[in-house]
Amino acid sequence: MAAHRGTRAQTVLVILVILVIGIIGLYCYFEFWRTEPSEPDQMVNIGVDLSESGEWQSTLTDSPLYISVVTYVISNHGTGTAEGIQATISIDDVVFDEFSLAFLASKDTFADEFSVSMDFDSSKEISLTASCGNSTDTGVLTVTAFLDRRFNPDLASLYITPSDSIIQQTLDEIVSNPLVPDWIEIRDWVADEIEYVSDTTAHGVSEYWQLPRETLSLGTGDCEDFSILLCSLYRAIGWNENRVYVVIGENEGMYHAWVKLDVDIIGWQNIEPQAGGFNTLVGDFLSLSDYTAKWNFNDVHFNTV
Repeated sequence: MAAHRGTRAQTVLVILVILVIGIIGLYCYFEFWRTEPSEPDQMVNIGVDLSESGEWQSTLTDSPLYISVVTYVISNHGTGTAEGIQATISIDDVVFDEFSLAFLASKDTFADEFSVSMDFDSSKEISLTASCGNSTDTGVLTVTAFLDRRFNPDLASLYITPSDSIIQQTLDEIVSNPLVPDWIEIRDWVADEIEYVSDTTAHGVSEYWQLPRETLSLGTGDCEDFSILLCSLYRAIGWNENRVYVVIGENEGMYHAWVKLDVDIIGWQNIEPQAGGFNTLVGDFLSLSDYTAKWNFNDVHFNTV
């Protein structure tokens, strides 16, 4: 009887041990799956982005200048704080600026901008390299400053260049006869010295506005090139911005350019720059009377008529 009781006690003990082990196992199992994964090592990941906007401006030398405003953004895409970021801005592979950022928190950004001036019909490659530790990124942006050579109300005034030194030199060559009014002498010189050549022939496109110095250099141009040159010469010799304009007119879908000048005593005259001599006054009226003025402009004003 005592042996039987001992066997039962052993059985109960074994069952208790199994239950305890099971409970401990279940506890460990659930604790394992409930435990959140450990945080990965914090890392720095630098990124660079560049963008650009700009506008055209006239200068004291009358050469159109493009002012480009370049905006840059340096980002830290990593999980750790970036400390001691080094950055270099280069323009056409020449260092433009170098600077550092003390720190940049995870997912944070730093933005700033700088300006670059560019001559017309040119381009520049701008790059920014930022680095922190083993993380480096470079942003590259090509900025182009190609002058719109079509009729553009926002840019038309840039083409009148009375302060251009070449315009001033040309005036010295033109004005020489004290018996002929300056405005007639200048108009006749333009008509005689510049040859009409269409934009298609000269430039391979249907419309291509030339700066006065380009027209003088080529010795050729079409109607707006003649007019832009003549207006620039009149402005350079002393006609103020309210007394001389280039006019763009329209006749049954065809466009033509000429100059409108306020002549002392005589008053406002529409002048065809491609014709000189006897065409003055009466001839100009006959050749331009079919056109309706749409716009006029000089280096100061642009007006819709």
